[in-house]
Amino acid sequence: MPLNEAPFDWPLTLVAFTDAQMENQFLRLGLARGRTLVREDEEILLQPVRVRTAQAEVVLGGRMAMRVIVHLDDGRRMPLSDMRAGQTGHIEGTTALGRLTEVLAELELHPDEPVTCVRKLPRMDYIVRVDRSRRERITEGMAAKIGGRIGQRLVQFVSAGRGQPFLVETILGGERAAEALAAKGILPGRTISLEAVAPGQTIALTTHEPVVVTTDDGLHLHLHPNQARGIRVQPKGVP
Repeated sequence: MPLNEAPFDWPLTLVAFTDAQMENQFLRLGLARGRTLVREDEEILLQPVRVRTAQAEVVLGGRMAMRVIVHLDDGRRMPLSDMRAGQTGHIEGTTALGRLTEVLAELELHPDEPVTCVRKLPRMDYIVRVDRSRRERITEGMAAKIGGRIGQRLVQFVSAGRGQPFLVETILGGERAAEALAAKGILPGRTISLEAVAPGQTIALTTHEPVVVTTDDGLHLHLHPNQARGIRVQPKGVP
């Protein structure tokens, strides 16, 4: 059966992938045919995460942080979103697809890159002035997807100070993020500025989105439903 249709809290054997490219991607993370895993039934709170690399400090939205797998210095592997403040390790790989892999490269988050979790950020909303003529409200996760310049500095919008003119150069996200920001007038070539930061509403997601699994060696993965549909499993003890 597809992984997204498998029962919760039941040992499963991974028997096949429907896509060879996806199979190669997951082999690097230790997810291979014959492995035993469990589909977890849990709630996930999406929080942006601030991390430090050798190059800089960057902020990842909750969904993107779930797709970066870190090998901790103590030997455990987990999504970056599961790390606690102060934990260190190196990037093992990613479950990201398409444009998200390019975004991680732009943020200098490469395989084997040392990384430290600085802290998880409380859910905040950013009040943004767009081209001095309109005011928009975006989440901190969306603010982290806006790359541009303050003077000569290339930074994420989450690092902008209040009132500083920020020239948008790139959207660090997929098509959905780019479309959502464009609808608010935020797109490459526009100048925006931060007016204020306000507490936002925390969103709790069930296991229907994403699909959460733990392997028999403790690897904890948050998979996109489309990826889970492409993984075939056999519940143990069921003919």
